[in-house]
Amino acid sequence: MSGYKIELNWDMVDDIVVSQLKDTYDCFMKDLERPNHVFVYGDHEADCVEIQKRIDALKLVLEWYAKTEQLKEWGFNA
Repeated sequence: MSGYKIELNWDMVDDIVVSQLKDTYDCFMKDLERPNHVFVYGDHEADCVEIQKRIDALKLVLEWYAKTEQLKEWGFNA
């Protein structure tokens, strides 16, 4: 079995993590607009409350890890 060795520096790892967090944030933002059932089936209002909790948590983490330029680009208060 052959494999590949990939070397990443901490900045690269941070960029990957921030990118994935932002993608998740964006998906949850879209879920607020759709009558999907992400956390609470059959109750859109309760589902939106649960989705918003995750959005708020992701925003807090992104504000900690993302670069100031990224936050400004996304419209966050940076």
